[in-house]
Amino acid sequence: MTPRRFALLAFPKLTFLDLIGVYDALRRVAPMGVAPGVSVTIVGTEPEVADDSGLVVQAQAVYPALAGYDLLFVPGGVGTRTLMHDARFVQYLATWGDTRPLASVCTGSLLLGAAGYLKGLRATTHHNAFDALKPLCREVVTDRRIVEDGRVVTAGGVASSLDLGLYLVEKYWGAAAREKIAAQQEYTAYRVR
Repeated sequence: MTPRRFALLAFPKLTFLDLIGVYDALRRVAPMGVAPGVSVTIVGTEPEVADDSGLVVQAQAVYPALAGYDLLFVPGGVGTRTLMHDARFVQYLATWGDTRPLASVCTGSLLLGAAGYLKGLRATTHHNAFDALKPLCREVVTDRRIVEDGRVVTAGGVASSLDLGLYLVEKYWGAAAREKIAAQQEYTAYRVR
């Protein structure tokens, strides 16, 4: 099944580039005619979420029921170290279940691992967190930016969020969709200069 409703999880002290890299690619899918009806929702642990520099984003929903979404994306950041041990948060992630796809960037994989989603799987994370990921998965992949194992896709460090966003577009809508969105991202970046 191709996901149509994407939930991107925001939490205190996340790394916004992790979130925005994936968000930017997915938010273009519907308006660019790749897949009309696709929606991207920022779900949060709080109504306003600040990263470690103080930049703030408003969540569109706070701890919403996850049943209404088709794919859950979890970014990384220094806030993951606290949330790995936060019972409420880990239980919330566990409500995702065992059938729908999951994705993470950077240390977001630590949160997927804490919720038990990486058991028996290969995964990656930020290079400074390889040791923290080891007990949470079958194998830590250190030489690839994106690792897909079963229904879970993990991406390496912060800048890999741009790659993951385009990877998900290609996975679900093909290489032509990826090229179309990548070209639009480059055009937008060029116009900003």
